Amino acid sequence: MNDRKALVRAWLTLFGAIGAFLVLQPALIAFGFVRWVNEMTAQLLAFTLSLFGTPSSAEGTIVRSEIFSLEIIFECTAILPIVLFLAAVAATPSPKRAKLWTFVWGLPAIVLFNLVRLVSLVYIGHLAPRAFETAHLLFWQPLTILFAIALWLVWVERRRARFL
Repeated sequence: MNDRKALVRAWLTLFGAIGAFLVLQPALIAFGFVRWVNEMTAQLLAFTLSLFGTPSSAEGTIVRSEIFSLEIIFECTAILPIVLFLAAVAATPSPKRAKLWTFVWGLPAIVLFNLVRLVSLVYIGHLAPRAFETAHLLFWQPLTILFAIALWLVWVERRRARFL
């Protein structure tokens, strides 16, 4: 019976965390958080492209470079995969300290993965513009969600291995 309660609690935590984010999303938009995240993502992308030798700038949510320009919208940021990752970690029965440590390494990993995605999309947009939408929607979006889930699964497996 305890296993059943733990499973129900885990599912309620997972869906509760995701639901809370969805309920709070209009407030995040109203208070400017979403715009701020979009602009920070644009700044980070422009900086990274410049490091790779592609002079770029960000004006608000628009990233302009010599080879390709794009607008960063909320779905382009790492927020949604981070919410999924945080909800999955929060729902997993584990000590709070282990969860906190997981957030410390998991969040930057997801942000970095998203940055790799965005940089690649700029180069795809330049080198193969007809493939941009396919790469963006059919390859990178699902892969980003899978990456967040994979990080969680790696963490769960490492936690499980410690107790065997």
